[in-house]
Parts: sequence; structure tokens; C-alpha cells
Amino acid sequence: MYKKKDVIITGFALFAMLFGAGNLIFPPMVGFINGNEWSLATLGFILTGAGFPLLAIFTSAFAGKDLDSFAERVSPKFAKFFNIALILSIGPLLALPRTGATAFEMIFSKDISNYNTYKIIFIIIFFGVSLLFSLKSSKVVDRVGAILTPILLIVLALIIFKGVFFPIGKSISLTKELPPFKYGFLNGYQTMDTLAAIVFSDIILKSIRKDKNLSEKQEFSFLIQTSIIAIGGLAIVYGGLGFIGSTVTNILPSGTGSVDLLTSIVKLLLGNFGKIILAICVTGACITTAIGLTATVADHFSDLTKISYEKLAIITTIISIIFAMFGVDIIIKLAVPVLVFLYPIAIALIFLNILKNKIKNDNIFLGTVIGAGIISSFEALQAIGLKLSFLDSLFSNLPFDSLGLAWVCPAILGGIIFKFIPKK
Repeated sequence: MYKKKDVIITGFALFAMLFGAGNLIFPPMVGFINGNEWSLATLGFILTGAGFPLLAIFTSAFAGKDLDSFAERVSPKFAKFFNIALILSIGPLLALPRTGATAFEMIFSKDISNYNTYKIIFIIIFFGVSLLFSLKSSKVVDRVGAILTPILLIVLALIIFKGVFFPIGKSISLTKELPPFKYGFLNGYQTMDTLAAIVFSDIILKSIRKDKNLSEKQEFSFLIQTSIIAIGGLAIVYGGLGFIGSTVTNILPSGTGSVDLLTSIVKLLLGNFGKIILAICVTGACITTAIGLTATVADHFSDLTKISYEKLAIITTIISIIFAMFGVDIIIKLAVPVLVFLYPIAIALIFLNILKNKIKNDNIFLGTVIGAGIISSFEALQAIGLKLSFLDSLFSNLPFDSLGLAWVCPAILGGIIFKFIPKK
């Protein structure tokens, strides 16, 4: 059995596992872009930034004994390629370089002289430290995280309290390119928490179960209660930061980048001292995340290729340094087509794994993924600017397109069609 104290402690631990720098820089932008419709946009962000990651933890952990189990009912080869795509996305191509770029931009203003020189030096040192700790196990990282995480949460609480009860400005009506919910839903992809949760689910579940001897029913109850705490915490942070972002739409320039927006808001609310403390905490969070991601990438590809862990950690670090030089905003733009392709497939697989015991024909998995993949491929092409006008009207008329869920009906239809294909 477990105590309420265990639930609360584990709930906050799960919150900390899911919460990173990406979860901090994107919610204010959601409010900033959507003005007085910030609440609807933030709701979409919460769904993809908190709801789906928690579903991913449950389903991928119970899908089977290893990472391949999550997608192998589509096909073993597909599972391998899908996992490689996940690891590269949360690793050296997107999430990993973003940690270094975010840390740099939180500390250094773009107005300083020799900005690019400082960037090169900082990013090399940042990833050098990350590589050093990923090659050598040490409790220093855990201790740094244990100190900085509570300070970060206190600073966040101050920002949200002051920003909500003493608003900087007023939310105004804005002209938007996308419907608010769809904007928030798609920007929730940028946290990459759903993809990371699929990869890290086994680690997360082991940490949740640690020192507890629970029956299956008790474990499920425990997970539900801890999830409510984690989701509640994330929802409060996202909601608060989304609202605060909406209050500066007529104060800060419209082209303000994600990191600049956050630092400007903190400076307006807490002054330069608050900005410095936040920068230190975020940098600490970024480097601990970078260490974990470097180790994860090197470990996965070491098992896959039989190349040594050390060589792969070095290669991962070098690639991350190169991509980090582009800066946060360019990394975000590069991430869009990748994430709008991967996320619908990942979400479809989450729901398939929820129903896995009732699905006897593996072709339903295949058909559903094909249906989702066709639409997500088209949306990825749109994201890179390749317009296929003869298909635009067809795809824009799909149900739930205004919610960012145009792939849902084709995925269901694909599953139904493939259900009638014999099992073998």
C-alpha cells in the first residue's frame, strides 16, 4: 500500500521529469500570439504539452518489455525506424541543441558586442560539460538539479502570481493565422514531451514504482493520482504563462522571439535580479537535460550499431554543437515539419496501445498509422512551404482540421479498412 505523502512526492517528481526549458519558453508565446483568446490556445497547448505525454507514459510502459514494443505491431522494421526518428528528434537534431541555445540566449543579450564569439565559446563549453558528465557517472548532476529545481519553481510561482494578479498590460484582440486552439495544440508539439515520454517511459515508471510493492490495481490508482498532480502543476504553469504572454501583446514588438519574450516578461515583473536567477536555474535545467539526452542517444545507437558508447556520445555532442549555433528560433522552425509528421503517428500509436488487448488483427495498427501518416506527411510539406494547391482544399475540409486533428478521421478509416485484410 502507499501513503498520500508518497502520491504528493511522486506527483511533483513526475512534474519535474516532464518540465524543462521548452515548457517554459513556449506558453508565453502562445498567449502573446493569441491575445484575448489565450485561454483556448493554452487549452490546446496543455493537451499536447501535458495530457499526451502522461498517456504516453502509461501506454508505452505497458506496451511491452522494450522501446520497440510500442510500435512493433505495425511492423518490426517500422518500430526500428520510428524509434530512430524519436531518438534523433529528442537528441542531436532538435531538443538537445535547443538546450544549449536556450541557455545561451537566457544569459546573453543580442545587443552585446562580439555576440557570435560568445555564442561559440559558451555552446562549446556547455556541451563539453554535458559530454564530460554523460561519459562519467556522477551524483553532482542530481545534486545540482535538486537545488536548482525548487528555486526555479519558486521563481515561476512569483512570476505567475505577480503576472496574474498585477498584469503588465491588457489582453487585446489580434488577427491570427491559425485558430487559437489549433495554434496551441500544434505548439505543444514543440515541448517534445510526448516523444520523450515514449522513450523514457520505462525509466519514469521505475522511478515511480521505486520501493513500493503494489498490486496492479493499486499501481493504476497510484499512477492516476500522481498524474493528476503532475498535470495540474503543468496546467497551472502553462495557464499562468499563457495569460501573462497575452498581457504584453501591445507592449512588446510582434516579432519578439520565444526566449526574448520570456526574459522581457521576467524583467518587467521581477527586474534584472529575477531575470538573472531565472537564467541560472534554466541553464542548470538545460545542462542536466542535455546530459540525460546525450546518454540516451549514445546508449540507444550503441545497442543498435555496436559502435562504442563513448564514440557515439562524442558524435552526438559535435552534431548538437553545430545545430545549437543556429539559435533557438531557427531550431524551432526546423522542428515544425518533423514534429507535425511524427506527432500524429505517435498519438495514434498511444491510443492503439490503450486498446491493444481488444485489437486482435495487427493490420489495424498498420492501417491507422498509414492513415495518420498520409495527412501528417502533407502537413509536413506545408510546413516547409511546399504548397500543393489541388490538395489544399481537400485537406482543409477534413473534419477537426481547425483543431489540428485533421489526421484523426483518415487514421480511423485506415484502421477500419485494414481490419478486413486477413491477419497474415
